[in-house]
Amino acid sequence: MEQHDSDRAAHDRSDDDALAHLDAEAIALIAIGEAPSSLGESRHLAVCPACRSELDQLHGAAEIARTTIGEGAFVAPSSAVWAGIHRELGLAADVRPPGLDTDPASEPVASAPAAPVRSLADERARRGRMRRLIAPVAGIAAAAVAVGAVALSWEALRPAPESVTVARAALDALPAWQGSTGTAVVSETADGERVVSIELDASVEADGVREVWLLTPEVDGLISLGLLEGGSGTFVIPDGIDLAEYPIVDVSLEPVDGDPAHSGDSIVRGALDV
Repeated sequence: MEQHDSDRAAHDRSDDDALAHLDAEAIALIAIGEAPSSLGESRHLAVCPACRSELDQLHGAAEIARTTIGEGAFVAPSSAVWAGIHRELGLAADVRPPGLDTDPASEPVASAPAAPVRSLADERARRGRMRRLIAPVAGIAAAAVAVGAVALSWEALRPAPESVTVARAALDALPAWQGSTGTAVVSETADGERVVSIELDASVEADGVREVWLLTPEVDGLISLGLLEGGSGTFVIPDGIDLAEYPIVDVSLEPVDGDPAHSGDSIVRGALDV
């Protein structure tokens, strides 16, 4: 007897171990009132949170369905509805739903209810109220547009920050460029930006590009400011550059060879009075 009981317990445990999760159909049947089909299903529901949660949700839905049954009786469509269906489908006169004794084609088709009629005075009053509401909103929008336009106009017309001249230099020709002259004027704007304006009159035209430099007095340090197009140009002096350390303005002729170094062929050069 004891051996038989132990074998049965072992069999039940093996059933529990083999049962991973209940399938959806089994849970649905239990939710609507069916008993579990085996002891293994009952035990699994007792220890598996996932299956138990799904069962509780389906059980709640089933309870709601039961409570709503019979709350509203179905209403049979009127003969006018059947008449409309009959005419729309072009059915024969003897085709009619059960319980309808009259010919559907002879029934009047239900018409849509007429739209409510407003008096002219009421409509005018309603439109007047709408105009009174819309007018202030439109006025505010127009004022906002006007303010924006004025702001943009002022920004466009506002004069550029005044600049003051802080240094000048006369640029003299080097021996290979006798007859060339030039000037350099350094200005500083109200917001602290410094620029140097170059005017150059070269005596000889040559192939290559003209480049503007700042040099140390010993010519052991140099800073390129950019290429000079034509005979004049304005160049920004980088922040942090001390003109007392780089007071020499130099304009050179550079070959178009991709080499950023100074060619050594200076056209004009001069010292700023800093």
